[in-house]
Amino acid sequence: MRRDEHGEAMVMSTAPALGSESMRSVYRDLLRFGPRSRSELSTRLGLSAPTVTRVTRELLEGGHVHLLESVAQAKGRPQEPLDIEENDGPRFIGVKVTADGVHAVVTTVRGNTLEELVLPLVDPSPATVEETIVDPVSAMLGAHPRVAGIGVSLGGRVAGRRRVISSGQLGWDAPHDLAARLETRLQRPVVVENDLVAMANGLQWFGIGRAYRSFAVLTVGAGVAIGSVVEDRVIEGRTHLAGVTELLPVGPGPDGGPRTLGEAARTDQLLDRARRAGTLGAGEGLERLRELLVAGDPAACAIAQDVTVALGRAAAAVVALLDPEAIVLGGETVDLVRSAQPSLEALLREAVAPAQRALVVRELSGDFDEWARGAAVIAIQEYVGR
Repeated sequence: MRRDEHGEAMVMSTAPALGSESMRSVYRDLLRFGPRSRSELSTRLGLSAPTVTRVTRELLEGGHVHLLESVAQAKGRPQEPLDIEENDGPRFIGVKVTADGVHAVVTTVRGNTLEELVLPLVDPSPATVEETIVDPVSAMLGAHPRVAGIGVSLGGRVAGRRRVISSGQLGWDAPHDLAARLETRLQRPVVVENDLVAMANGLQWFGIGRAYRSFAVLTVGAGVAIGSVVEDRVIEGRTHLAGVTELLPVGPGPDGGPRTLGEAARTDQLLDRARRAGTLGAGEGLERLRELLVAGDPAACAIAQDVTVALGRAAAAVVALLDPEAIVLGGETVDLVRSAQPSLEALLREAVAPAQRALVVRELSGDFDEWARGAAVIAIQEYVGR
């Protein structure tokens, strides 16, 4: 293990590092928005032509970017677009932690998944979570020597992309320096983030959110949350709780008091309602509810519709407040919402102002790949600079 001049352990990376901020700016623009000529980069980034020439030369010499075929112009010299080196570039690992499993992926610097591993989590204690992360990540590091960073996401409050303040999902009620502890064991830079925030960053940089400067992500499953991107910036809030408390009111509850989004839409809550109503028997869960929905069972359909109405109200509140270009739906029970009639999209369009009805509604798959990929993206962001 290498140590710095003060005797502290140094976190190593085998991938070549980027240099100056100008170099990072050029690389970041090519990474997110694709090939550009030097003159386009100069205009877009407000850098002088000599600076762009010097920076791109250094990036070429370092193997970070490569030249594409020249493009003829109506006037002047042909343009020589540059693009990042993805195939032989750095690799990143993303890890999504849930209450019962760890899902890890290896990606390229553009967030394209190359490999994935899934391990069960026998208990959610900090020590067990660390051990369950280290096992698959160590195997991935052995197979992918150019890993430049590791991102970890989980349901909870995270400060500075380093320290988990608390996690209701994992039962952590005291701060835990997860990033530092993993860095010591894995000898790579590690960042940690709330899973919804990581997902929103992943969609913003390389996913369907790239097409919009403002969008909201609604996820429904074991947890229910709303992530927002406004003017190309992910909103996290003063206490790192923006959209993740599940406390947004979505109508009256059975006792006449306010009903929260979590009470209406979280998986354990909807399954509890289904059992109390006799729709599900003892020991039956989500898969049985899905079977009943496919069969058109009226009680199961009513439960799906109840969740959909709650999500529609939440989405309408987001649209009223932020006026985004798109709403993105995801999570493990999004298929239940998909089965409801009237649809969430129809409910949403009825609830918003006429001028907002051109809002785009998109849907993610229920797979964990997108979550783990989001964790990799926060590591990519740390590598290239945000």
